[in-house]
Amino acid sequence: MFIYFLILIGSAIGIIYIFIRRKNGANYPFVRFRRRYFGPAADSVLKIPAEDSGSAVMHCPAAVLADESLKPALDKDSEKDLKTAIEKAEAAKKRGALDAAEKNYIKALSFDENHIEANLNLGLIYLKKGSAAKAEAIYKKLIGLKCADAVIYSNLGNSLYQQRKFDEAFEAYSKAAELDPQNPRRFMNLGRILHEMGNFDGAIENLNRAISLKNSAEYNAALADVYISLGNFTRAQELIDAAFKLDKKSPAARVVSKKLKIKKKRG
Repeated sequence: MFIYFLILIGSAIGIIYIFIRRKNGANYPFVRFRRRYFGPAADSVLKIPAEDSGSAVMHCPAAVLADESLKPALDKDSEKDLKTAIEKAEAAKKRGALDAAEKNYIKALSFDENHIEANLNLGLIYLKKGSAAKAEAIYKKLIGLKCADAVIYSNLGNSLYQQRKFDEAFEAYSKAAELDPQNPRRFMNLGRILHEMGNFDGAIENLNRAISLKNSAEYNAALADVYISLGNFTRAQELIDAAFKLDKKSPAARVVSKKLKIKKKRG
């Protein structure tokens, strides 16, 4: 009899927990406790891709790029070796040889640790290879050098996201959105990280904002993913259908659609 009583109490606590999680998301202390010690409450399937950095002039103020105090005093041989390392790294990057590119960017940084192009590209390579802690260090260095636009903060968020540092990732994505508020990708990233954190209301709000800026299949699929976590399969299916109308071959819509089918079978 006592065992049945314990089972009943445990079931009641479980039901209350699920209700609170869905109602309050990551803002409720119990949810924060669960996330901290047992991982994210949600089971999202879409991941946040690294964002290509482009050239230094796209991310750094002209004053920073022209600041001679950030550049080392190199002799002619070292300057030549630096240039050669960058050229080899760029060539390797273009042909997809990330290990060779990484090696040569690191060599370039041994001559000039603040070389913006080398840092930008090395950070992106680290993200693609899953070396998130190294990528985090690179992007924090760039921010320290005042090269801190939305893309840099977004990729910092990606590096933190890969390490499951969700609160810090949220702060980085928020800064990216503050700097680039007309870019739907910024709110897509916020929606994804809030989904991971179990803050479903926040995820829905940000993903709807992304859709209002650009009605894409990817964003509709991401929003459908949130509704699957909430158990609202009807709304999830509506959003998946909308995603396929926008792009019949959408990889994101296919992944989320498959997830929904599995969830429905499991009941």
